[in-house]
Amino acid sequence: MGLSASYLMVGGLGGLGRSISSWMADHGARELIFLSRSAGMTSKDDVFVKELQSMGCDVKLIAGDVTKLEDVTRAVAAATRLLKGVVQMSMILRDQSFKTMSFEDWNAVAAPKVEGTWKLHEATVAAKAELNFFVLLSSLSGVVGQPGQANYAGACTFLDAFAQYRNSLGMAASVIDIGAVEEVGYISENHGMINTMRATGFEGISEQELLDAMAVAMLCHPGGNQADEAAPSRNTPYYSPTAFVLGLSSSVPLTSPSNRAVWNRDRRMAAYHIVANDETAVAATAETLKSYLAMAKSDPSLLKLSEAANLFAVEIGKKLFDMLLRPYKELNTALSMTDLGLDSLVALELRAWWRQVFSFDVTVLEILGMGSLDALGQHAADGLHELTLSSREVS
Repeated sequence: MGLSASYLMVGGLGGLGRSISSWMADHGARELIFLSRSAGMTSKDDVFVKELQSMGCDVKLIAGDVTKLEDVTRAVAAATRLLKGVVQMSMILRDQSFKTMSFEDWNAVAAPKVEGTWKLHEATVAAKAELNFFVLLSSLSGVVGQPGQANYAGACTFLDAFAQYRNSLGMAASVIDIGAVEEVGYISENHGMINTMRATGFEGISEQELLDAMAVAMLCHPGGNQADEAAPSRNTPYYSPTAFVLGLSSSVPLTSPSNRAVWNRDRRMAAYHIVANDETAVAATAETLKSYLAMAKSDPSLLKLSEAANLFAVEIGKKLFDMLLRPYKELNTALSMTDLGLDSLVALELRAWWRQVFSFDVTVLEILGMGSLDALGQHAADGLHELTLSSREVS
């Protein structure tokens, strides 16, 4: 985050918004502007503002409606520094079967995301704001659907399309289609909803996974003015580098009669069936790594041997290929990470696995910056050796 920049948070005073805002302040944001219809109307807002201020962040609360251009323009004008980022988090839910859903229910849910996002675009363009990021928080409902959420799914689908539109103009925009966040936010406060989402094929994600996704979304940029590029043929697979999903998985085998995932027969999700069929190989890889880590814990000197770095390079590579759905026979640990197919989104997943397996952190930028899997394996060995010795000194 830039010390000389301002950031506009639309919504942002609920559970998810507070988590994201605190994370931004902790990473250098020095002015956050909140646009919300209820901004400043509760004691919780006062406490939250003081918390951000204690972190060295200036805060402005703007009571207004994101669907009204005058309110959005007022929020944009409130920036005392250069406005460099927008996070659109507005959300209204009115779940109802489509058959009985009223036009009012549809508009109430769609307006904040559809009209509101368009007003944010208009206001920032009019202000000639050169944004580093325009992050849209969407939902998996727009990707695979959820019973009773046709209005919400429609609104989220617009966000996916809008990110493509801004990208086509060479402007920053990215969208995160979020599933069930277990620790903070609306869904975490409604246990019945999170249980329903789990049962229908949505895996709960942690607060940290959401924040990691925010970091990637803020770094996603179009590769130039895409409006000048040739239109893809109808046989070209669709790919959007600025849109991704969180929390799409199933704890029940897809072949099981008890599997209730709403996306089980969706052709776009065929990869999950391939992964399910390769579970034996994955389990064997996990057992090999687990066994070696146990030996290294007893004898840290093993981690200084070249065999350790080589083993880690191969096992990390296998995990990477699992994520990319590539066969292990194509694995070459000397190739560059880019040649192997690594991008920022895959690096985000790899980082989460790394922390779970090796028990120490590695940043997405470090993963992307490694020259090869061999270098990444050496980094794992060195980090584990240092961690093991530190643990022994403490004990």
